[in-house]
Amino acid sequence: MPTPLTELRVAGFRSLKDVSLTLGPVTVLIGPNGSGKSNVLTVLKLIPLLRKQSLRSFVARAGGASRLLHYGPQVTTAMRIALHLSAGEASWSYRTDLEYSPGDALTIVNEAVFAGADRETSWSYRAGDMPAVVDEASLAKMPILFGSNVPESVLGAYLLNPSLDDPKGLIDGMGFFHFHDTSTTSPLRQNASQADSKHLRSDGANLAAYLYRLKRSASDDGRAAWTLLEGVVRRVAPYIKGLEPDLIAPDSPDSSAVRLYWTDERDHRFDVHDLSDGTLRAIALFAALTQPPATRPTFLTIDEPELGLHPAALALFAALVRSASAHSQILLATQSPALLDEFTPEEIVVAERDRGETVLKRLDPEQLAGWLDAYSLSELYDKNVLGGRP
Repeated sequence: MPTPLTELRVAGFRSLKDVSLTLGPVTVLIGPNGSGKSNVLTVLKLIPLLRKQSLRSFVARAGGASRLLHYGPQVTTAMRIALHLSAGEASWSYRTDLEYSPGDALTIVNEAVFAGADRETSWSYRAGDMPAVVDEASLAKMPILFGSNVPESVLGAYLLNPSLDDPKGLIDGMGFFHFHDTSTTSPLRQNASQADSKHLRSDGANLAAYLYRLKRSASDDGRAAWTLLEGVVRRVAPYIKGLEPDLIAPDSPDSSAVRLYWTDERDHRFDVHDLSDGTLRAIALFAALTQPPATRPTFLTIDEPELGLHPAALALFAALVRSASAHSQILLATQSPALLDEFTPEEIVVAERDRGETVLKRLDPEQLAGWLDAYSLSELYDKNVLGGRP
């Protein structure tokens, strides 16, 4: 597992005027709609896109830089994103400053990697200010400084340097999952190409192909992952005797389409469309968390995992999160108070919106000690003791 991400700092992005998020093996981000949880996830998703030189397409899909900057360019002319990785003596930081430019675009005015304990620690950033120019004293402490006034990041080219294997492993190993759509036309219920099976896609569009490959895996880790997945699926849906991802036309050499079938306790074969929304979503969630260590993302986020899940399935989901965190850092974004009871106060961050700005607050176990003698975390959240209520 690469050196873990321990801190995310963001300034000037949508509701994230100036926030810091510390991250552990498991982090649960809870808050109501509009509190800024999705903005945190979007910033994290942007990092791999920068590596692939996809900033311009990201800005275009968002509707322009004006919709990304905190209250628009009239208030905020630039944004800053910074990551810090740390484990033992290994320490890295990545920072990029992006400025509003003509054409409702963003230009990278500074981009840098800092190594060791000499990382930049000044994060003060006022809306409307331009990023400060790096001085010579700071530059002397930086092993790598690159990317000045360019339309796309050059991070990808620099990550080819073997000395940057730690940040490369984190950025290349990021996985983002959201299984919101379980309608009849959702990606989860569609056929998938057999060739598209190495990694589970973020929306589960290749779920059938991924499961087809996993079930036929010759590796010990692959077989163990399949056995675990089928076992946990049966625990939330006992009527499912087995998952049967299969080629639609197995006798045709030209067929590569895979579909998800399943059998019940009477050995009757059903189609993926016969699965309830909650069961299908549970299968996708469990598949994301039981991926073999060799192919599992090193940093894994799941957005609103509680949707459509039975309370018993939530407990099982949390147990899988705990198990998967041995190989992957996990960030959950949720609105479910019930999910809080499956985690410790140290793992929970509450998101609130205060006068148009997101505020992130990590729970303090010592301050909650008296409360937790009498109430669960979900009860304290419902009572608004933890904050983050609509």
